[in-house]
Amino acid sequence: MTATSHVHALLEVRDLAVEFATRRGVVRAVDGVSFTIDRGQTLGLVGESGSGKSVTSLAVMGLTGYTGGRVVSGSIRFDGRDLLTLDPRARAEILGRDIGMIFQQPIRSLNPTMRVGTQIAEVVRRHRAVSKAEAWERAVHMLDRVRIPDPARRARDYPHTFSGGMCQRVMIAMALACEPKLLIADEPTTALDVTVQARVLDLLGELQADTGIAVLLVTHDLGVVARSCRRVAVMYCGQVLESGPVRDVLDRPSHPYTEGLLKAIPVRGARTRLAAIPGAVPPPDALPSGCRFHPRCSYSEPGLCDVEIPQLQEGPAGRLDRCMHPGGQRPAPRAATQAALLPPDGGSP
Repeated sequence: MTATSHVHALLEVRDLAVEFATRRGVVRAVDGVSFTIDRGQTLGLVGESGSGKSVTSLAVMGLTGYTGGRVVSGSIRFDGRDLLTLDPRARAEILGRDIGMIFQQPIRSLNPTMRVGTQIAEVVRRHRAVSKAEAWERAVHMLDRVRIPDPARRARDYPHTFSGGMCQRVMIAMALACEPKLLIADEPTTALDVTVQARVLDLLGELQADTGIAVLLVTHDLGVVARSCRRVAVMYCGQVLESGPVRDVLDRPSHPYTEGLLKAIPVRGARTRLAAIPGAVPPPDALPSGCRFHPRCSYSEPGLCDVEIPQLQEGPAGRLDRCMHPGGQRPAPRAATQAALLPPDGGSP
């Protein structure tokens, strides 16, 4: 069963599949991903590195071709139009104007040879019929809006003169310069220290409250999701394993993978070591049979989880789960894997 269609959703991704050609053959990095984002809503797309979340966001932006990928099936409906069926010119008009994106490592996304104000102004002129002077005025206004001190002067500076946090603010200003309906933020706080991360997230929240923009927040950090998102979709090996309202998912995880991610989060004042999920995300050209998480799962049953392919099932309160044993229906953890979740000395240090 797939997710129920949202008639008024701003973004509706259905059964999206993205493939890459490699030396070992064609691999599927995103396999049947579905989710929706309503207007003004924030959806967190979370998972370990290699889960396919960034490839999913690039597919929405039409940028998979630049990384060697290709969308092979599915649909991406934005504001009622399937982006995958539009001709390149029509799609380019939507991307950047109605959909903005913040990339990882902002200092690498900015052109080091151009003043930051010029880079923002170019985005404005590309999507709006305005003069150079009007575009520059808009650039300065956006720098002021993201709280860059002395924006008129800083607009004439080059990226290398900005800190990492300030570069991220410049990227936010650029992404929001044309007042898009949807913002895609791909790991927007990864390269920043904790204090700057909080400031950037607070800024995004304030801008969203002011503009009503919808946000797709791609991250590996469940703390960021808890702080910033209304709904969350947990990805693993190119698939969504669980999704639903943030508080429901974090308080009562249905999938063992989500449960494992939550157990790996440090708890203030705790004296025990973190319980790591054993193993690692397999590469897309070496996926296990059956459930893709079963080699790392403490609840997997031989002859079932390593054979049967679980489908995404719809539960109460908009919850979705891809597991043969969703929460409340699981067998006892297998001893070998359960031991692997514990520290070597079997307890607290």
